Amino acid sequence: MIAPRNFLIILIATISVSVVILLNSNYENEDFSNFTFDAVYLKDSKSILITFNDENQKSSFVILEILGMEETFHEEFEISDSKFTRLVPIDNIPKYGWKTTPVTLEITYDESTVYMKTEIHNEDQISSPIIFGK
Repeated sequence: MIAPRNFLIILIATISVSVVILLNSNYENEDFSNFTFDAVYLKDSKSILITFNDENQKSSFVILEILGMEETFHEEFEISDSKFTRLVPIDNIPKYGWKTTPVTLEITYDESTVYMKTEIHNEDQISSPIIFGK
């Protein structure tokens, strides 16, 4: 169980990241249709399946974070073929739902950086929207 103080810190961090991404997401002329990004909770294996694909094959490095957990999941790695899949074990479903547990990516794309945020969803639900920023 998350202590009230830790929950407040996690909530503030989640809101801060969301605000930064939203403020930087006014890229209406940018075409992000080449990216797919999803985070699915797999009940049987008690894990989150995170997938990413860049059809343009210009992505080379990623910083992956899952916020809102007791301890933030953070992983940095190079990607080949501009795609990856990660299976992240999770002990408990968040008390306040998946909306308190966003998944963020910072992708090195060509010569720039693209930021993405989505929410985890259950297997029987449709994918959550992706928020993009640059």
